[in-house]
Amino acid sequence: MVEIKENQELNVKNVLSYRGKVKQTEVKNIGQDMEAKIQESGAKKEGNPISATYGVDGECLDIEIIIPIDKEIESIGDYVFKKRIHIVNAVVACYKGHPIGLQEACNSLNQYIINNRLQPITVGYNVTKKADISNPEDTEIDVYVGISPNIL
Repeated sequence: MVEIKENQELNVKNVLSYRGKVKQTEVKNIGQDMEAKIQESGAKKEGNPISATYGVDGECLDIEIIIPIDKEIESIGDYVFKKRIHIVNAVVACYKGHPIGLQEACNSLNQYIINNRLQPITVGYNVTKKADISNPEDTEIDVYVGISPNIL
């Protein structure tokens, strides 16, 4: 099930971010390594990871993985600390269901943007609100796309 909302905002403070081109099979390992580095730094993960895909080239993804944490830390190698991720005037697809259906929700969001002549200024940021491995049908993911406030 997909619900689309306009004029939404994503505002997350204190995150550790990784941006790079990786194979899909490496994404989970990067997330686990990021979590280990967060623990080593004395910080704690707060909430679920956020991801943004900037492009796909065969098996390679140009992806950003963002993990909210409880305090400021130093950047660690390829992992960059950011004080804030803030997207205003976003259109959001609120998806509930098995993660396999997320692509269809993204397609609906893109169609909504086209139909309403909106101008996207960011890629989609996938924010997992609820993930239940034992019951994947209960997954909740919001996809935020920043929209230009300009009317052309």
